[in-house]
Amino acid sequence: MVKKDSFPSDFSRHVIEKYARVPENKDERIMGSILDLFFYSDQWGKNSLKSFLEKVATIMQQQLFFMEMSISLKDRSDGIFRYKLIKGFSREATDSQMKMEYTQEEMFDEIKFPTLKFGRNIIALSSALYDQEVEELKTYTAPSLIETPRKSIDNMTEADYFSAYLYGGERELIGFMEFSKTPDRKLPSRITIKWVELLCVIVGQIIWEKEYSN
Repeated sequence: MVKKDSFPSDFSRHVIEKYARVPENKDERIMGSILDLFFYSDQWGKNSLKSFLEKVATIMQQQLFFMEMSISLKDRSDGIFRYKLIKGFSREATDSQMKMEYTQEEMFDEIKFPTLKFGRNIIALSSALYDQEVEELKTYTAPSLIETPRKSIDNMTEADYFSAYLYGGERELIGFMEFSKTPDRKLPSRITIKWVELLCVIVGQIIWEKEYSN
């Protein structure tokens, strides 16, 4: 008995082309990169955290188009949050930022760090105050521009930066990402913020599972 093809060749070719692995647009590229984080986490080893954070930074900078970004994680031994990765800042700002340490209470100090909070997993837009401590001001690439007026209601300034929080098991706060400076200096789109929020949920859970839960 001759086996009959279930799918005609033209239909098979159409389906393969329609659902090809090559990304069709920006959103598909971001989805693919987030999936890659899952696959990478399956081969987690001794030095994988640094490499993993680099992959997250690549998504933030090359696909979500934030020019400056950093990631801080909690040290379980003392509960202090310290920076583990910083990208896009000047050397001086990077060196200063690497020295900064925060308690969870300091991170949510509304007087020291005025914020606008939104998003299901908490994303906050903060704006630096020029009367902040000198060491805080040194963490900006151009601290002299912090007081520069906003050009329009949709513009970001040197003082503005976003924070997105990383949660692990039982909603334990294990870190945060900070990101700023879009290429056009405008506020990012709603869909971009939603991608960041999804990315943070996944990054937080992977880091929790691989670095904190054991």
